[in-house]
Amino acid sequence: AHPAKSDMTCLFRRLFIIACVALGMPVHASENLDVRLTGIEGELLDNVTAQLGIAQLVKRKLPIPLPATDEAETEITEASVRRLHRAAAAEIRAALQPFGYYSPTIKSSLERTDQGRIASYEIDTGEPTVIEKLELGIEGEGRDNAALRKVLEATQLARGQRLQHSHYEDTKTALLKAALAAGFLDASFARSEIRVNPRLHQAEIVLILDTRQRYYFGGIHIDQQILDPAFIDGFVKIQRGMPFNTDKLLALQLALDDSGFFSRVEVDVQRKAAENFHIPIVIKTEPAKKWRFATGLGFGTDTGPRLTLAAERRRINRRGHSIVADSLLSGIEQSIGAQYKIPIGNLVSDRLVFSSKATWEDIADDGESRRLTLGVNRNESWRGLQRQLYIRFEREDFTIGDDDEIVNYFIPGMALSYLKADNVLFPRRGYSWSAAVRGAAALLVSDTTFTRAEATGRAVLPLGERARALFRLQAGGIAVEDFSELPTTERFYAGGDRSVRGYKYQTLGPTDDSGNNTGGRYLLTGSAEVDYLFWKKWGGALFIDAGNADDDFPPNLEVGAGVGLRWRSPVGMLRLDVAHPFSNSDDDMRIHISIGPDL
Repeated sequence: AHPAKSDMTCLFRRLFIIACVALGMPVHASENLDVRLTGIEGELLDNVTAQLGIAQLVKRKLPIPLPATDEAETEITEASVRRLHRAAAAEIRAALQPFGYYSPTIKSSLERTDQGRIASYEIDTGEPTVIEKLELGIEGEGRDNAALRKVLEATQLARGQRLQHSHYEDTKTALLKAALAAGFLDASFARSEIRVNPRLHQAEIVLILDTRQRYYFGGIHIDQQILDPAFIDGFVKIQRGMPFNTDKLLALQLALDDSGFFSRVEVDVQRKAAENFHIPIVIKTEPAKKWRFATGLGFGTDTGPRLTLAAERRRINRRGHSIVADSLLSGIEQSIGAQYKIPIGNLVSDRLVFSSKATWEDIADDGESRRLTLGVNRNESWRGLQRQLYIRFEREDFTIGDDDEIVNYFIPGMALSYLKADNVLFPRRGYSWSAAVRGAAALLVSDTTFTRAEATGRAVLPLGERARALFRLQAGGIAVEDFSELPTTERFYAGGDRSVRGYKYQTLGPTDDSGNNTGGRYLLTGSAEVDYLFWKKWGGALFIDAGNADDDFPPNLEVGAGVGLRWRSPVGMLRLDVAHPFSNSDDDMRIHISIGPDL
């Protein structure tokens, strides 16, 4: 109704916008910014987006302030949008160069729509720069060092390949790391150059490492007062005059840390005190407390609630002897025992262990076992495996089915095991196996003669980034003269969390006339499972189990299958499974809870 007033309003609005642009005032918070990049993908797109200043405005949502580049401009304004748009082409070129694209064509535009501003960048990377000349070399005393030569053989740099700066930097880093690990502490690059000819799309790389003089180990002194010097020297596998090697030094530090004798282990490489390139090493320690106490609470559907208590005297004498007392309370088992440990051989892993243990346990359906065990174990590393050699005396008072016996056994045995995994607690790729054989002879204290063998194998394979396939196979057999005289602990049972899910713990096996499970001579169980982490540390699983214990081989397999919930706890995977048994069970489904490593 008032045209003159309307015209004045439009004029004031235009003057206000012009003033905002000129003075660098903030853009309205309701205005959107859309940045569009076309023509590139993958790692090129990721790097361009990360380096492109205007692309970051989308994340910051106008008008949240950007980090200040200077005192005059500390917030997003109309002027800063235009400034970043003008700088975008140069930023895109710089972001593409590490991938070998030095001559891109970039078409850019900045337009305003009803929804806000659109910044568009159409990118043609152009012809890639390839490596025309490549010179890699090693000078100095380490020119023939195998570890350094291996780095050069493994490099991703090659003539005719597209230039990628990351491959150049990775090779530099690997060479220096290998040189330092091998004792070339003064190593540096005599030449390290990348020369690019954008017009010809060619690059020349020269990378020459000068190792200079190699260093060697001098004397190694462990500063401690709690153990016999001759004993503590058994941890040291480094001899004076050996080439300096950081991996060996780290292994020594970890061995002393893991021994339990020290609360702190600090390695002092006294390079300034080196004589004739021999470096003295001083390892400073602080003693750990003599006593260690531990308690543990747990729950599993096989065992019910359980409580463990332990006390350890870490060192009884200056030869590193120790003693451990522990006890277990659970729904099906109670035990109390003690172990006296003597370090032998490889002090990191080898022990001679004298043990005693009293156990009260419910077996299978309605069985009971009361055992007293005395034994001597030799636990050691052997040809890359873990080996256990043992002799034990066992007296058992048991009732199972129609058998009610008190038996005595003198049992020698051996067990071997091996584990290889990319992560011990949460493996994505790996496998493990164990095998054990033991027996007794009626002529040597024992009430009957038997031989028992058992083997277990497990494997984990990746299925994409968040999924895994897990497999398990277990088999065992017993040769025995009088099965009724066989201790319950030597018989085979199936069913439970780590056996055949869907069936109660130790309920699968041959039965007597009353239907009580008496345990079997043979065992065969297997499992296949797929799990998937769908959110952070939470995941789900599908599985199928099969197996049984029987007096004949192969056993008549019982099958269970189901679904599970998974959580990556600090001590291993927590598993909550719901399994359905397909035969020989009164239950339509059974819930299983377990926790621990997969291998």
